[in-house]
Amino acid sequence: MVQEIINMIRVNVMPNGRLVLPVGLRKSLGVEKGGQVMAEIVDGEVRLITPDASLDRARALFRKYVPAGSSIADEVIAERRAENTLDNHDNKVQR
Repeated sequence: MVQEIINMIRVNVMPNGRLVLPVGLRKSLGVEKGGQVMAEIVDGEVRLITPDASLDRARALFRKYVPAGSSIADEVIAERRAENTLDNHDNKVQR
C-alpha cells in the first residue's frame, strides 16, 4: 500500500476536462502522443489500460475456459454445419 502511494503521480485536469498523462506514465504504458487508453472505474479508482493490454487480458480470461489445442472457430463451424444438415433434412421431410 505504501509503495502504491509512493508511485502515484499527480495528473492535472484541464478546465475543459481533459487529462494530460505525463511522459513517464505514457512511456510505462507504451502510449505515444495521440494514442489511446481504455479507462474504467474500479472501487472508486480510475484505471487506465492500453487497448492491446485489454485485449491480452480478455484472451487470458478466455483461455481459462477453452482447453489447450482446441479451436473455437472449428467447433462453431462444425456446429453450424450440423445445424444446416438438420435443417436440410427437416425441409426435405416437410415437402
